[in-house]
Amino acid sequence: MQTAFEDITSEKHGFSVDELLTPLALAVIIDNKVRDPEMCEFKNQAEGLLDMLEYQGNITPFTIMDWYSENEFKIQSAVRGRKKNTFILKALTRFSNNLPLIEAIYDSMLAISISDKEYHVDESDLIKSAASLWGYVRPPFKIMPR
Repeated sequence: MQTAFEDITSEKHGFSVDELLTPLALAVIIDNKVRDPEMCEFKNQAEGLLDMLEYQGNITPFTIMDWYSENEFKIQSAVRGRKKNTFILKALTRFSNNLPLIEAIYDSMLAISISDKEYHVDESDLIKSAASLWGYVRPPFKIMPR
C-alpha cells in the first residue's frame, strides 16, 4: 500500500514523515476526542513543520489528512494499549539532539492541545512528558471545561 508521503524526502534531516507527524497526531488522539479545531491545527502545524524542514513532495492539507487517516488506528491502538508509555517515549525521544526541531515539534503539540479550548488530563500529561524529556518548563496554561 502506498502512503501519502512515500516519495517525500529531506536533504537536511534524517527523520521520516511518520517520525515527525506522530507526536503531533498524539496531541490530537491522546484525549480520545478528535475535534475539528484539533484537526485544523494538526493540518496547519504539520504543513508548517514539513515546510520548515524543507521536505520535498506533495505536501498539502489533503496529503497530511491522508497520512493521519492511514496512521490514526495504529496510534489509537498504541495509546490505548499496555505499551502506551513506551510508544509515547519512543515518539518523543527520536529528536533529542536537534534543538530547533524539538522546539518546533513542542510548539506544534502545544498549539494542537489547546486549540479545542478544553483541558484533558492525558493531553496535559503528554505535554508535561514532552517538556520534561526536552528540558522545557511546562507553560502555565490550563483550559477550563465549558
